[in-house]
Amino acid sequence: MEKLKVGFVAGFMEGFSTKGLEYFKSYQKDLAKMADKYGFELHVIDTVMQNMEQAQNIRKEIEASQLDFVILFHPSYIIGDNVYEIMKSGANFGLWAIEELSETGPMTFASFVNISQNVGISLHNFLKKPVKTKWFFGDMASKFFKPRFDITIKALSALKAIKNSRVAQIGKLADGHINHMANPRAIYQYLGVDVTRDYEVEDIIALGDKMPEAEVSQVYKKVLGTCKISRVSEQKVLDSVKMYLAIKKICRENGYSAVAFSCWPKLMPLKEMTGCLVNSLLNSDGISAGCEADVMGTISMLILQKITNQPVALMDLAKFDEADQSLLLWHCGSAPFEMANERGVICEKHYFADYAESVKNAGPVTDLIFKKSDVTIFRISGEGDKFYYVTGKFFDPDKPSFSGSRGWVNELKFYEEPIKAWDLANTFLTNGLPHHFPIVLQNVAAYIEEYAYWAELGKVRRYDYRDYLYVK
Repeated sequence: MEKLKVGFVAGFMEGFSTKGLEYFKSYQKDLAKMADKYGFELHVIDTVMQNMEQAQNIRKEIEASQLDFVILFHPSYIIGDNVYEIMKSGANFGLWAIEELSETGPMTFASFVNISQNVGISLHNFLKKPVKTKWFFGDMASKFFKPRFDITIKALSALKAIKNSRVAQIGKLADGHINHMANPRAIYQYLGVDVTRDYEVEDIIALGDKMPEAEVSQVYKKVLGTCKISRVSEQKVLDSVKMYLAIKKICRENGYSAVAFSCWPKLMPLKEMTGCLVNSLLNSDGISAGCEADVMGTISMLILQKITNQPVALMDLAKFDEADQSLLLWHCGSAPFEMANERGVICEKHYFADYAESVKNAGPVTDLIFKKSDVTIFRISGEGDKFYYVTGKFFDPDKPSFSGSRGWVNELKFYEEPIKAWDLANTFLTNGLPHHFPIVLQNVAAYIEEYAYWAELGKVRRYDYRDYLYVK
């Protein structure tokens, strides 16, 4: 994966204290350490910008180096014309001001004064397409720098990782799931993601049967050592391992970052199997794998995975409870093992097997209860131009729930504002949002908000519950 490219540059105006230039030198070393920690590439521009010629050369350097984010350090007031020139480069900018040396007497830097000017330039002087900026203030340990910088770097790194990523849809949409239809051209327009349709379920089955026996055996033993098996044959677990390895192989060979794998209608009649364990193993391995060929849900999972570097899952909304203001997140059973509480994981039959004679041995699923933790639900919606997110906490693992991967969520917030369970359910339903809910076991609200800012995504509207329908 190509690293985020971060530039560091400063400007200066004669007549102010030169002490700020010393900070510029020392902060270069500190940023180099942060580059190692966060995994970005730091590009320091040593020329301190003081005139238009220097500004033009710096702009050329930003463009030639294809910098994604440029931190413009303000060791003093900087002439706005020069700032305007480097902002023409097309990069995103962070405007960093520092404290004055004293609270009284002559102003030493006019640093904070100046970022007010320069944020204004980024908006006022670029009609129709303002330059995106974020302000920072104080030294690198201050609350107006460190947490803000952390959020920005993680959000922009995820954004860069998503751009030009490749997602494979394997097999057709699950029967009836036409609300998950996605337009690949729109997805590329808004998100920069390529969606391919080069493999069918049959291809994965055939390739799985060709996986090296030693490799299959190694993964199979690991699975058996970390879960229990109930009411489903070990052969189906073994076949799931083979398909998992097959999909890993095509991801490696084709550069796929994620797969939307269709378990039905084909896999069930062909093998009397589900793709649940396959997706579970892929998600544990850092390959975002969505259910039922849901492409947009899979891309949303990929974004969560890139922000957190943690396993993700795709859920349904099964119930809401007025008594304790909670929602039941549930799906057939494709959550990764790492999400399970101390009860562990049981490889089980799919619930279809209890009702349909034609697939009475269908499976395996990962039957688990989510561990107590923060959780974020996040999904890209519309044509790839909108988003929403919900945060909460998994609680009370003993509360009755359906078999599969599941957990009850309370302390619900929509865009960081408290929301009642039925208001949230009404928001989902009134907006007609797709019925798959990507999750990660962290609260990543701040990162999603910032990701959406840089990606220019619009928010889905909240609709609190009423007995009547009302105008949108």
